[in-house]
Amino acid sequence: MIKSIAKALDILELLSANENRETGLAEIAKQLEMDKGTCANIIKTLRLRGYIDQPEPRSDYKIGYKLYHLTGRYIENDYLTKMARRDVEALGTALNETALLSVIRNDHRIVLFDTVPNRGIIARRTNLDKSVYLACTGKAILANYTQEHLEQFITRAGLPTAEEWPEVNKGQNVRGELMNALVNIKRNGYAMDHDANGVAGFAAPIFKDGHVVGAVGVYLPETRLTDPKAILDRVLSCANAVNEKLIV
Repeated sequence: MIKSIAKALDILELLSANENRETGLAEIAKQLEMDKGTCANIIKTLRLRGYIDQPEPRSDYKIGYKLYHLTGRYIENDYLTKMARRDVEALGTALNETALLSVIRNDHRIVLFDTVPNRGIIARRTNLDKSVYLACTGKAILANYTQEHLEQFITRAGLPTAEEWPEVNKGQNVRGELMNALVNIKRNGYAMDHDANGVAGFAAPIFKDGHVVGAVGVYLPETRLTDPKAILDRVLSCANAVNEKLIV
């Protein structure tokens, strides 16, 4: 038996057993009778690979998105998913377009679930795991981070490339343009974008206890984008409905 692999599996099994709550490093090391430093190093590797999630900087740990995707499971028992699913499904049905619920985990935009419209031609199905800067829902979430959280994200993920976010890469001051774009998204209360493949996206943030926890969104071919305001109003209404459910 390879000890390091066995220890990594022990950690994953422990977090899986505690999937409804986050678990701290000290508790993990104590329960597994593992050296704290060794435990921290293994957790760091698993977190970087997406198998362990640390929802906030310096917070405790939970099972990451990669493990769910690897096993073919969606996060059905996730609190946010339970609260938002019906409203997001209703959004997709009302517009007959793809609607989705997203979060940022391990510095990636992750789709918890999405709907499939009843149309002959639909927008290309979004990747479950995507750069935050490439995703409309990712931008909506990022714009509502605290300044400290945002700076930590940029330190880890870097600034957006020209491919990821062309609009903030037109000049030399990418950081400044990024900050301006995020301020505008936060002020407006929503994000909108159009990608190089002719797909339009709309997204609005979701909050719990005053902190952004995700975003709902819609995307569709630009050829069907005849009434952007109507779509945006639906997305904002969906986000408000979910936010009301998350009020404790």
